[in-house]
Amino acid sequence: MELARIERTMDRRRRSCGFDRNDLRRGMDRWQWFIGLLLLTAGIAVASVAAVHVSRAVYDSGVRAERREAAVLHATEATVVKVDETRSNRGVKVSWIAPDGSRRTGAYETWRGASVGDHVRVWAGPEGVREDPPRPHARTIGDTASYAVGTVAATAAVFCGAYQLVRRRFDRIRYRRWDAAWADLDRHRIGP
Repeated sequence: MELARIERTMDRRRRSCGFDRNDLRRGMDRWQWFIGLLLLTAGIAVASVAAVHVSRAVYDSGVRAERREAAVLHATEATVVKVDETRSNRGVKVSWIAPDGSRRTGAYETWRGASVGDHVRVWAGPEGVREDPPRPHARTIGDTASYAVGTVAATAAVFCGAYQLVRRRFDRIRYRRWDAAWADLDRHRIGP
C-alpha cells in the first residue's frame, strides 16, 4: 500500500517537471523545461568545481596555519601581574619565564575572570601571548566544510535566480498569448 502511494507521488512529480509525452504541452513549455534542465546541469557542474577549489584553498591555508602555530607557540605557566577591567572583557598582563631562561611579559584580552597573582596557562610566541592553544585540525575541517557548503549555496542561489528570471519571462509571454487568444475568441461570432 505504501509503495503504491510513493510511486504515484513520484509519477506526479515527474510529470509536473515536464518528463512526459503530453500532447497538450506547448513549445514554450518544452523550451522552459529544457532551459531549466540546462541551468540545473550547469549549476551542479559549476557548484561542484567551485566547492572543490574553495575547499582545497581553505584546507591548505588551515593546515599551514596549524603547522605555523604549532611551530612557534609553546605552552607556559604565567603569573598575572595586572588586570584592566572593561565592559566586555579584561585586559590581563602576565609574566613568565621563556625557554631560554629570560623573564618575559605580555598582555592579552579575556572574558574569563583573573586576579593579580593567579597562575594561568598561556601560549607564548614571537607575536606575543594568548590564552588560546594552537589551531586544532578539527577547526580546519570545520572551516573547510562550512566554506564548501557556502560555495554550493551561493552557486545554487545564482542559478535559481537565473531560472526565476527565465520563468518570469516565459510567463509574461504565456500571459500575452493567452490574452491574445481570448481576444481572438471574442471577435468570433457565435450563433445565427
